[in-house]
Amino acid sequence: MDTKDLKAFLAVHEKRNISNAAKQLFITPQGLSKIIKKLEQELEVQLFYRNTHGVFPTAHGDILYKNSLVIIEYLEGIKHGIKMEGNENKKILKVASTFGVMDYLTVDFILDFKEEYPDIQLDVLEGTDKLIDKNMQEEGIEIGFIAGPVDITKYNAEIFSSHKHCLVINENHPLAKKDKIAYSDLDNEQIALEGRNFKPYYNNMNRFLKANVKPIILMETTEIALTHKIANMNKGIGISVDFAAWSNPYSNTVIKQFEDEECVWDTYFVYNKGKILSPEAECFKKFAFNWLETHRDDLFKWRE
Repeated sequence: MDTKDLKAFLAVHEKRNISNAAKQLFITPQGLSKIIKKLEQELEVQLFYRNTHGVFPTAHGDILYKNSLVIIEYLEGIKHGIKMEGNENKKILKVASTFGVMDYLTVDFILDFKEEYPDIQLDVLEGTDKLIDKNMQEEGIEIGFIAGPVDITKYNAEIFSSHKHCLVINENHPLAKKDKIAYSDLDNEQIALEGRNFKPYYNNMNRFLKANVKPIILMETTEIALTHKIANMNKGIGISVDFAAWSNPYSNTVIKQFEDEECVWDTYFVYNKGKILSPEAECFKKFAFNWLETHRDDLFKWRE
């Protein structure tokens, strides 16, 4: 007998009816009857009287009922203790990440890491570039992903991924007909973009300044999807990045590239200067770069 058999016995004892107990256990009455018969054979006693009104426990059945409760509670306690001890033995690795990186990698990245390294529990903190920088410096988070440019006086950094900035434009806007967009096209145009807590804000605004272009900033946001919504409503042009813009595009918007091929959002794998990575962080670093190399083409391709 096992706990499954004992739980089946308990259900019959409490319901006093094979059919009702079987429904509770999601098994057939015939299957449940076989379990009870097997228990009776193993214990060499009769556990229930049977008549047209149902089943009723014998004295032996009442004794088994009391002991079954104790046995099941004891075994469940052992199972819980083993699970908790296993969790305590797991190493927790904190990873800071600017918004967008985990969306790009998808949940498959996390699941595949867990499968390859079951003893390492990831704790991913997402936030703006400013928040991630603060947490990396002040909160003792060992590794992270941040947008470039990177302050190499503070971090050891390796480029991780590169994405094109692009524009989400309502199909009724005149710029929707252009193949690619020049910075000058955005002069006096209303735009929505990620705010100044993100590196891309400064990357884009610096390019506008160099081109002597003055767009009208309708909205700064931490949610890049809101820039797409602005374009959907034809209230302005959304500045986005390729994989985010194409993830769930509105049917009445178009997605255009900048003429400037260097208008990109680069992300970097970083850790604090002067620090040696823990074995867990080394495992994550190796996994992240290898996984991205293998899955890059599946994650995003520009659609024409």
